[in-house]
Amino acid sequence: MITYCLDSNVYIQSHRLEYAHDIVPGFWNWLDHLVEEQCIISPSFVYKELTDNKADDCLSHWIKERKSSGLFLDPDSEIQMKFSEIADYVSKSYEAKNSEIFLRKADAWVISYAAVQSHTVVTQEAPVGSGAKTVKIPNICQVFGVNYIDTYTFLRNTGAQFH
Repeated sequence: MITYCLDSNVYIQSHRLEYAHDIVPGFWNWLDHLVEEQCIISPSFVYKELTDNKADDCLSHWIKERKSSGLFLDPDSEIQMKFSEIADYVSKSYEAKNSEIFLRKADAWVISYAAVQSHTVVTQEAPVGSGAKTVKIPNICQVFGVNYIDTYTFLRNTGAQFH
C-alpha cells in the first residue's frame, strides 16, 4: 500500500479553491478515511505551519481537530538525519535567502518523511528548470529519489469520488 505525505499547500489550496469545506465536504471526509486507513500523513511541522497563522476558519478548525488523529507525526532520529542532509544540500545549492525561505517551512520535513519511509509526496508545487532561484519540493524530491504527485493524481490514485 502506498502512503502519501501531504504538503501544507494541499490543505491550503484545497480549502481556498476547488475543495472548499462548504462546497466539497466529501474531500475532507475522504482525507479522514485515508487517515483511518493509515494511507496519509503529514509532519507535525505541517500542523504547526497551518495553525500558526492565527486564522479562525474551517481549515484551521479541521486541522486542530485532527492533531492527535495520527495524521500529524513528529520526526524520529532517522527523519531528523535526512532533514539535515536535505538542508545541507539546499544550503549549498541555492542562494542563502532562498534556502532560508525553503527551510523555514515544512517542505524539507515533508521530503524527509517521504524519503525515509518510502512515501509519495503530495504537493501542488511544480518543478522549476535548472538555474531557478527558488527552491521547490519537486526539484528536491528528484535529487533525493522521492516520488511526488499533485492533488488530482493523489485523489485518482486513492479512488476518491465525490457525489
